[in-house]
Amino acid sequence: MQKLNNRILKIEEQSIKGITLIALVITIIVLLILAGVSISMLTGENGILTQAQRAKNETKNAQVNEENTLMSYEQYINASQSGNTVFTDDNGKVAIIPKGFYIVPGLDDVDAGLVISDIEADTQNIGNQFVWVPVPKFSEFIRENFGSEDYIWRQGDFVSDKLTSYSMYEPVLSNTGGCTNETAIEVTNMYNSVKNNGGFYIGRYETGIDDSNNTIIKKNSKVYNNIKWANSMNDETGGAVEEARKFDSKSGYTNVTSTLVYGVQWDAIMRWISRGTDEEKTWLSGNEKGNFKDEDSSNNPDKTGNNEQYQVKHIYDLAGNVWEWTMEAYDTFGRINRGVSYANQLSDFAIFSRNSVNPDQIRQDIGFRIALYL
Repeated sequence: MQKLNNRILKIEEQSIKGITLIALVITIIVLLILAGVSISMLTGENGILTQAQRAKNETKNAQVNEENTLMSYEQYINASQSGNTVFTDDNGKVAIIPKGFYIVPGLDDVDAGLVISDIEADTQNIGNQFVWVPVPKFSEFIRENFGSEDYIWRQGDFVSDKLTSYSMYEPVLSNTGGCTNETAIEVTNMYNSVKNNGGFYIGRYETGIDDSNNTIIKKNSKVYNNIKWANSMNDETGGAVEEARKFDSKSGYTNVTSTLVYGVQWDAIMRWISRGTDEEKTWLSGNEKGNFKDEDSSNNPDKTGNNEQYQVKHIYDLAGNVWEWTMEAYDTFGRINRGVSYANQLSDFAIFSRNSVNPDQIRQDIGFRIALYL
């Protein structure tokens, strides 16, 4: 009897062990299923993490759209008060068209480079033409180094300058020897205009000069070179500064102010290019797209806009024809040129380079470019 009872107990123990093992297997399977369901809920197309990221992106996009909408409202208000018009292209991008100017037919895409002229329906390029440079974030309207090393050429030596000491208003620097009151007021007005209107205009071409010695910004004109920056760092009469400042009044413009391009404006163009197409971005990695000294060159400046390949965002000769005076100061010795000249070899400089020259120097390889603010 005792032996029978022991056998029964062993059978029961084996049954319990078998049931326990089956339960364990079932539990593991259930846990795996639950884990799979949980992972799917977290990471799948409609998972929690995916939905959270989607909600985050949608919130961010909504915020950007709201900011753009508010900026558009502000642009409409500013434009209506001044007599300008707000233009919205097919992609929803906005540009301000100043009174007295007209969009050049077929060149109305803001991202690609919207072009205006002071001649209506200017398909023959007979008017002065400018390109709208969008500045969607005013906080980014700063001077910037776009190369791993942005070199300044001064008195025969390369001087590395990382732009770390520059202030917001570029002419008002402790190491420039000062600036005139006119510049201090002008640069403040320019910054406020860019902030309120979301951009500015840059000459489509390097500044030219006609047979009557009039300053023009037209295709295939003689480039206006052999002109000093001004009389000195502290005397901004004469030279490119004065020619740029009086361009608006001599041209009969009432709703824009013309100035010599500022360094911060040039850098805004570089930033705009850096966000463009893959082909446009190549302009920042080399300097082949300009008139430079080589075996095929006549070693002279070309006429403005002479080569159709030397344009980006519908702006011509940024990469090289003549160096262009800007309002940017380096130190008490010089003002900055941008753009590179025909006298340089292909490998000398890039589109973002800065070249420091004494303000009273007159050289064949230096011209200038005019900008407009509203």
